[in-house]
Amino acid sequence: MLGAGGHARVLQEVLDEAGHELAAEPITDDAALGAISPSDVLLINGIGSSSDLGVRAAVFERHKAAGFNFLQLQAQTAHISASAKLLEGVQVMHMAVIHSEVVFEDNVIVNTGAIVEHHCVVCASSHIAVGAVLCGNVVIGSHTHVGANATILQGVRVGSNCIIGAGAVVLHDVPDNSIAVGVPAVVKSRS
Repeated sequence: MLGAGGHARVLQEVLDEAGHELAAEPITDDAALGAISPSDVLLINGIGSSSDLGVRAAVFERHKAAGFNFLQLQAQTAHISASAKLLEGVQVMHMAVIHSEVVFEDNVIVNTGAIVEHHCVVCASSHIAVGAVLCGNVVIGSHTHVGANATILQGVRVGSNCIIGAGAVVLHDVPDNSIAVGVPAVVKSRS
């Protein structure tokens, strides 16, 4: 596991429940990882969201470039439609509901109790936080954080490098590099 914070601790419990064996200690630097052959292990990205949305993505991309692969993790209590497509390193936590024809690109987190309805697409290295709801046909760009209990209504497109605030209700498209907060959500630039 790369990282050792709160998200890593939750992942450790989900891994234990699924019968996966972890290395004795979390891997916290590249020197420790340098002694491991990429073909001997699967990595898991234990870095959650931070104020810099690119940190988690950079860790994933750097280790992929070094030849490592990442485990796709699904908590036992998550419901994932057979028609959903989850790419490398996707993490789906407890009680999340993923419906038909959903696509999660690499390195996405779908946190506890989130609901992602039919035909949604969540692009690489984005985070759908606890209790968030994506109604049908929503598209979330890369490196975007959808806050706890936020709701994004059907057909809305949220750009890349965005933050959707906790509890926000997003009724309209959100351009790249924006923050959307409130009910209904008001969009502001991240500059």
